[in-house]
Amino acid sequence: MSALGNIAAAQSAKRISAYNAKVTRMERDFLDAKREVNTKFYNNVTKPLLLKNQKKGRANLFVSSLRSGAEVREGTTPYDVMLENNVNQAFNVVIADYNQEMDANDQLNQSLMLEAKAQGQEYAGQMTARAQKFAAVGSLLSDANKLGYIG
Repeated sequence: MSALGNIAAAQSAKRISAYNAKVTRMERDFLDAKREVNTKFYNNVTKPLLLKNQKKGRANLFVSSLRSGAEVREGTTPYDVMLENNVNQAFNVVIADYNQEMDANDQLNQSLMLEAKAQGQEYAGQMTARAQKFAAVGSLLSDANKLGYIG
């Protein structure tokens, strides 16, 4: 009668692995959605705010330079300061873009790993179920042999 236990174990292994794979895929879907939200938020809120603040900072620097009475033209210190400020601001935007892209890639990689994990869970369940079915067949053949049906 261990055959019935093996058949039940096979069914349980399939159901447990399917459930685990479903949960893992839900986690993957959550990461995908989070990546999309973060990317949209960066493109629609964070980056425009950064650019707006930088524009305001450039304007304030220019006005401060003019108020000082210094001449702002190529080759002068106020010009060089404003040029360096513009380069630094551009570099800050590049860094922000890079960080956002790396975060998005990290979340994408995590979601791909979760999908692979889900597939592995399903495969493990199928292999366990297959082994239990073979054990059930073996048990039935053994019982049939003991009872004299085979031989």
